[in-house]
Amino acid sequence: MPLAGIVCWLSRKHRKRNTILALLSPFVFIYSFYFTGLVGDFACASIFDTGCGMDGYYKTELPNGYQIESHTYGLTRENFTGFLHKDGQFVYEWVTKIKVSGDSISGERYDLDETPGSEYYFAIDTKTDSITEYKSLSEAKAKAPTVVTELTSLKAFYYKSWPWAIPLTILAVVVSSGLVFLLWFIVNKISK
Repeated sequence: MPLAGIVCWLSRKHRKRNTILALLSPFVFIYSFYFTGLVGDFACASIFDTGCGMDGYYKTELPNGYQIESHTYGLTRENFTGFLHKDGQFVYEWVTKIKVSGDSISGERYDLDETPGSEYYFAIDTKTDSITEYKSLSEAKAKAPTVVTELTSLKAFYYKSWPWAIPLTILAVVVSSGLVFLLWFIVNKISK
């Protein structure tokens, strides 16, 4: 509304037309951005074999055949968890935070049967499939401090680990901006 008011006030000619265009432009941008992102997410998720989260399913490839996947089923960000597996065999369930560094995977998980605050930490060497477990944060910090540093929540980890997320966002902005420009251009040509 403020943009439409400014355009109406500044326009000398075609005041009504420019005000209507100023009101329509944000909607054209938002809906075309959403549609481009939606189609692009599903296309990229199919091409790169990742779950893009649109249907509540997230999946990312990790080094040496490991994968992590999550099913949200209405879960909130606070308890967003994933399942770490290799070759169809579960390695860890209820992973809440993760870090990938070269061929090693470290993370935080919890057990549903335990009381809240009973997190466990792990480190996996994906080349040798060796797993080291730590029963508490203090044990992990004492024995291997790098295991617990820079752990990322799963939702943020998925977005950072998808190589197509940033180029797709840029493409959606370019397409949406182009459609808004095209709308103004066509209307200006028709009204001359």
